[in-house]
Amino acid sequence: MKTDSGKSYLPLPMSTKMISSAPPLARKKYTPAFKAECVRQVAAGARQTDVARAQGLSPALLGRWQRQALAEAVPSSAERDEIKRLRAELRRVEQERDILKKVVTIFSQPLQS
Repeated sequence: MKTDSGKSYLPLPMSTKMISSAPPLARKKYTPAFKAECVRQVAAGARQTDVARAQGLSPALLGRWQRQALAEAVPSSAERDEIKRLRAELRRVEQERDILKKVVTIFSQPLQS
């Protein structure tokens, strides 16, 4: 494609493009304790943008950490079913224990003549 001035505006071939010789930026790695502390600060009432700015983070990254923490904190349906089953079993065992306590007290009393 040529213009009136005769210059071509087609993209340059790959070999003539400017290639940066700067090393790629390394990703920062954050410890789980650091992530948990940032999420805790937001949960305690601090604004997400304030916490992110103070820690040198992107608010979007902090938001992702919050969603991950919430997902880990909420039990799955299988875990909820197991919790429900275990609570029912605990109630049944406690009732059995209470009945056995009453039986022991009844049979441990001396006979009256």
